[in-house]
Amino acid sequence: MDTRVFANGSEVCSKAADGTSQVAVDPCWSPPAPSAGPVVIVYANTAFSNQLQKGSSTVFICGTPLALRDKSFLANSTGNEPATQQFAKGVSSGVIKGKAYFVDWSPDVKVEGLNVCRHFDPMTHNHG
Repeated sequence: MDTRVFANGSEVCSKAADGTSQVAVDPCWSPPAPSAGPVVIVYANTAFSNQLQKGSSTVFICGTPLALRDKSFLANSTGNEPATQQFAKGVSSGVIKGKAYFVDWSPDVKVEGLNVCRHFDPMTHNHG
């Protein structure tokens, strides 16, 4: 079934879509060679729309919820797993494989009174 629903020329993010959010810079404390302390290594993170949480409850795309402003998030961002739990994890976030939140959305298309989030809207990754 086609999942392409658009708002302002960009596809709306829904759990049914195959969209991703990628961030190129995720510095994490990582294991170094033996006898040295932890070192910061930059990882790329990816979050997937099929892991959408707290989406719409009355409007659906292909029977699945869509992302809404200041409510929805993607459950996991992956890619920084080589950083281990024994160190401080993410330099600024302090987590590995955290949630991803939208920081922008459609200015004028709303569902359930909230702006809809679209693929390629900016997101922040790795929240606890």
